[in-house]
Amino acid sequence: MSQGSANSRNSKVKCSCGRAAMVRTVKNGANPGTKFYGCPMWPNTSCKMFVPVDDKKVVDELQMKLLESYTTIGELEMIQKFNEDGIKDLEKKKKDLLQKVQTLKTELWEQKLEAMRANQKHLSIALFVALILVVVFYNVN
Repeated sequence: MSQGSANSRNSKVKCSCGRAAMVRTVKNGANPGTKFYGCPMWPNTSCKMFVPVDDKKVVDELQMKLLESYTTIGELEMIQKFNEDGIKDLEKKKKDLLQKVQTLKTELWEQKLEAMRANQKHLSIALFVALILVVVFYNVN
C-alpha cells in the first residue's frame, strides 16, 4: 500500500470502519501526488481503504461552495446597503425633529416672555390702582 499524509479537506465518504474518510496524498510508489480517500486511523488500523478522489467532483463541490459564498456576500452587501439607507433616513428624521424641538423651544420662550410682560402690565395697573386707593383713602380720613 502507498504511504500518504492527511490533507485538510474533509469528505463525506465513509471508511469501511465507519469513520469519515480523510483525503490523503500518495507520497511514493507508482502515482505520487495522487489524492485518495483513506482511513483516518491509518497506519494504526488494519483498514486498507483506498478510493481515488474524483477531482472533477471535488472541483465541482468547491465551485459550488464558491458560488454560495459569492451569493452570501451579495446578500450581505444588499442588507448593508439597505441598512445604510435606513440610517440615512433616520438621521434626516432626527435632524428634522431636532429642528422642530428647537422651534418649539423658541416659541415657548416667546410665550413665556409675553406672559411675563402681560403679568408685569397687570401688576403695574394693580399697583397704580392700589396707590390711588391709598391716596383716596388717606385723603378721606
